[in-house]
Amino acid sequence: MTRPIFIIGVHRSGTTLLRYMLNSHPRIYLPPESDFIPRFFQRQPCAPMKRPQAIQNLDIIFSSYRFVREWQGERPDPAAFVDRLPNLTPAAFLDALFRQYASQFGAERWGDKTPIYTSYVDLIVQIFPTAQFVHLIRDGRDVALSMVDKWGQDEFHIDLYFAAQSWKKRLYQAFASAAQLGPGRYYELRYEQLTADPEPLLREMCDFMGETFVPAMVEPHRLGRERIRPDGFHAAVRRPPTTARTGRWRREMSPAEQRLFQAVAGHLLEQLGYETVDLGNMPLGEKAQFARLHTKYTVLQAGRRILQAVGVFHPN
Repeated sequence: MTRPIFIIGVHRSGTTLLRYMLNSHPRIYLPPESDFIPRFFQRQPCAPMKRPQAIQNLDIIFSSYRFVREWQGERPDPAAFVDRLPNLTPAAFLDALFRQYASQFGAERWGDKTPIYTSYVDLIVQIFPTAQFVHLIRDGRDVALSMVDKWGQDEFHIDLYFAAQSWKKRLYQAFASAAQLGPGRYYELRYEQLTADPEPLLREMCDFMGETFVPAMVEPHRLGRERIRPDGFHAAVRRPPTTARTGRWRREMSPAEQRLFQAVAGHLLEQLGYETVDLGNMPLGEKAQFARLHTKYTVLQAGRRILQAVGVFHPN
């Protein structure tokens, strides 16, 4: 069975850029975000599925997930696909699906780039005990600004407080899992370094994966221009890697926003070596706003957990 590569990292951390760097390697292909592994396999990651369940899972994947956007040609017949599997374990199902996807692009090794899996490393390890994880970390303040820019107006729950909590939560979950994986299974890199000088990091990452470095990996924009529309969600990948988006928080975050973020996740910023600023204590008005956002976050998270428990929302 293929040894898969999982790119993890909080949303808006540059994981799509890294995906295109890896997909510029002729041996490797990572499809669009899958998102469905926790939904289908969280409860029984190693137990064989029933045949009707496996067929239904594949049907749901091809009818409901953006994962299939780059699939070439006709979708597989679910029953025929399942009947060709060596067994009905989640590992066999996923490996066959991703290998078939990768082969359409001439690749021999598959991977996955799904930000929510930053919280599900332990689950993935149960399914694929030899999987390797590449964790891309970005300054949480730049992540938060990008989250709010992309989704803040359309998604009620996404605000600066939510973004700070999400960044902190997912990173701590990833670090806890990484401590169990060891250096041969877990590789960590920074967005700021990757965009400033990608080749040394990509060479090191290829050594970690057991692959030969390919110069095309430092020019992901070439592949991006082939596969991403100029007005697409990830249109920035059509341009060469740049540091222009690094340190946005210095230019675009007000002192009040910086204080809010540091109140939530300042300790983690410092732990990771990111610069923090002494902005003094929060004034009374900011404390009241902080309390409101904290209450909103707590209530919405509790509601989401309840809805996930009854099957209305899928794991995220």
